[in-house]
Parts: sequence; structure tokens; C-alpha cells
Amino acid sequence: MLSALNAFFSTFSPSRLSILFEISFLLHKTKFGYPPVHPKQKQHTDLKMTNHAVNGEENKTLMNGEAKAEPETFGQFLYNREKGTVLGRTGTSWCQITVFYIIFYIFLSAFFVGCLAIFLRTLDPKVPRFYGKGTIIGVNPGVGYQPWLKENPDSTLIKFNLQDSKTWEPYVKQLDLYLSKYQNTNETRDCGVGDNNGALETDPDTYPCRFDLTPFDKANCGAKDQYGFKSGKPCVAVSLNRLIGWRPVDFDGNSVPEEIKGRYKPGSITINCEGATSFDKEHLGKVKYVPESGIDGRYYPYVFIPSYQQPIAMVKFETIPRNKLVIVECRAYALNIEHDISTRLGMVYFELFVEDKKPVAIPVS
Repeated sequence: MLSALNAFFSTFSPSRLSILFEISFLLHKTKFGYPPVHPKQKQHTDLKMTNHAVNGEENKTLMNGEAKAEPETFGQFLYNREKGTVLGRTGTSWCQITVFYIIFYIFLSAFFVGCLAIFLRTLDPKVPRFYGKGTIIGVNPGVGYQPWLKENPDSTLIKFNLQDSKTWEPYVKQLDLYLSKYQNTNETRDCGVGDNNGALETDPDTYPCRFDLTPFDKANCGAKDQYGFKSGKPCVAVSLNRLIGWRPVDFDGNSVPEEIKGRYKPGSITINCEGATSFDKEHLGKVKYVPESGIDGRYYPYVFIPSYQQPIAMVKFETIPRNKLVIVECRAYALNIEHDISTRLGMVYFELFVEDKKPVAIPVS
């Protein structure tokens, strides 16, 4: 029996067995309508399905986020025990970034200090880098006045009550403070007629001219008379802004403005004060100038010296009306001083209000 079977199968070679298997496959497909699963094809199909399932799981994870890690909480951001991080960084990372920024800011500071040192070496402590014509400083001096209370810097109102000494005390103290700098006469010199500060520009050993306050005392515009506030005749100090190298240029004989013709003196800057409007001009009253010619020009030019004493003039309002507000416009006159109302070049405005009434008692609570 076995010998008969071996003889039967020995008649089929591998190629013949393959042909018989293909014929059997075709007959099976014809009979049942679908092919049987080929062993190799089944193995390939199983592998494909496995790969598809794996890829499906990956896509499912990527698209639906089912396998995404949980977001880190704020507490974990501050300190994560599992990762060993503080504020998202490990100890090593914190050390590295700290060392980096220390070195970075050391170099940055050194660069800044070096640039600042180079810049400061190009500056002159006595003269601005840019001044004169065509600069923001310009060549036209401005006009200032005192008393100007620093406690209320935006106000140009000088208001006091003749029957209440406390109302004019702040103005008297401000003028005392402003004029106290003239008490120091060290490193100054007496300048006679024809003398000036012109040598200051060429000779660094020359002392500036000493400014004398005696004319103000004689006109009752000194400290002993409380600058006229006590008597209702307030005195206002007028000065020019300091411009290095500036000095007044004299008017020609026929070019002196009409408003200063009777008081103008060559070599000086004449001051003239009027009411700002027709109403103010009517009520301003008599005005006295100390000295009459204005600011003495021998104290120019201005040079940056600690002992330099700036010249001023006093304007005394002798008949200022009571209980009326008067707006005053004061102008400085020299050939090289321009006047511009819009920018207030060469002029200054302030208000005077002299009250004469009994002070209102403040009830005690």
C-alpha cells in the first residue's frame, strides 16, 4: 500500500504539483464565487492588516489626541518633582543661564561706561557743545523776573494784601534768596566807568565785575523796605537769560525806539514795562526804573565762572491800583534783541494784583 502511494506521488514533480494546485484554485472559484485564500496571500494579508491597525492607532493618536500627554499645571511649572525642574529649568540649566547673563551684562556695562567716558571727554564743562546762531539756544536772550515762587511754578501772578503781611512774605523771602548770591564778593573786582567783563574771554585769571545793590536800597527796593511790598509799591527784578559770549549792541542815534528815548544809554539794556492791553495800560500807573537806563552792559559778556554776578534792574510800580488785576509786559531793548509776541522773545509777562481789604478770619473748627 505504502509502496503504491509513493509510486503515485513520485510521478509528480514540484512543477506538476503547482499546476494541479492552480487548477484546483480555479475550479473552487468557479464553484463558490470567491477565491480561496492562498497561504502566501493570507500571510501577506494578515501582515497588511496588522500594519493598518498599527497605523490606524497612530493616526487615531495624532488626530484625536487620545494618547497626548496631560498638560503641565502651574504648580508643576513652578516645581516638577518627576523632572527635577524649577520654572521649567533644571539646576544645571539655571546655573548655565545665570553665568551667561552675568558675563553678558558685565560686557554690556563696560561698553556703556566706555562710550560714556569717550563722549564726556569731548565736552567742555564751561561751554555748551552747540550754542549761538542756528542752535536751540540761539543768540536772542530771554527775559526773566523775580519774585517767582517755585511753590507755584506755573503761575505768573504776584498777588498780596496790604492789610495782611503773610500774603507778601513769600515774595520777600524769594527776593532775599535771589539777591543773597550778590553778598559773596570773593573773586570779584570793582569795575569803574569804561570797564567791563570783556577780559574774561581771553584771560582765565581775570575776576568778573562785582554787581552793586546800593542803587536798589536808595530807591526803597531793598531788603530793609521789603522791596516795596509793605507800602504797596512792589519792586520786580528783571534780568536777561545767560548766553555765553553775548553782549548788547548799541542803537544808532536815530534808531532808538520812542518808548525808551528819554532813558536809553549806550552800553546798557533798557527795560520798559507797559500794560499788555489798553485796559492794563490805563491802570498800570507810574513806573520807576532802577537804574533808569536799565541793565548795565559792563557786566557782559557772560562767561561760565562760579563767581560771575548777573546784572539786573528793578521795576518799581509806584501807583498800581488796588483790587484790580493788571497784566504787565516788560521788554528789554538793545539793537541785537528781537521781540516776538508769539514766542515771547525779548520780553516777559506777569500779573500784579494788590488787594487792600481786611483779611477774612478763618473759623476755628
